[in-house]
Amino acid sequence: MSVKVKICGLTRTEDVRVACEAGADFCGVVVEVPKSPRSQTREQARLLFEKATAATVAVTRSKSLDELVELVRFLSPFALQLHGDETPELVAALKGKVNCRIWKALPLPPATEKSLAQPLLEQIQNFAKAGCDAFVLDTVSAGGFGGTGVVASWEIAADLVRLSDIPCFLAGGLTPENVKEAVAAVKPYGVDVSSGVETLPGVKDPEKVRLFCQRAKGSL
Repeated sequence: MSVKVKICGLTRTEDVRVACEAGADFCGVVVEVPKSPRSQTREQARLLFEKATAATVAVTRSKSLDELVELVRFLSPFALQLHGDETPELVAALKGKVNCRIWKALPLPPATEKSLAQPLLEQIQNFAKAGCDAFVLDTVSAGGFGGTGVVASWEIAADLVRLSDIPCFLAGGLTPENVKEAVAAVKPYGVDVSSGVETLPGVKDPEKVRLFCQRAKGSL
């Protein structure tokens, strides 16, 4: 089975179309995250989702249980990706109130830093018990968490993928130039890209999107 591809940080309907035509399996939209240059209102996100033929993923953070339930009811996404400091307890409560998949982003150290996989594996196990359906392994850095363009530690990611029973997406600094190598090194369920296929924050480069999908899936 070829690796799944998620194109994230979509802000324009033309980019949604390009991603779907290129073979992306998931279209991600950042919703109501004020600090993100790719953030969309829920109304904007719904318009983007309506244009998608791939599965839709609403990416958000720092919301209460009630706010998350309301957001899911408004958008009806395939998956809700939690990208903040959410707890397993919140996930467990949310699982009983929504009918979409729940994904949790977990922070990996940059490739330049040394760290251990064990604390992250414990987080994965705790969130898996709470009902998470997939994990997004993204880079944390001084500049923020997600969308930083900083390459994550593939060594740690590979350990987590090997030891986890739950599907894991690799994110963080992926580009059309390195995604094939990343897939070979980590063997993730999927790969997740945002800034690596952009000309400006939120503006995708059609050729980069196509190359990324082709190389991730091994057709180029």
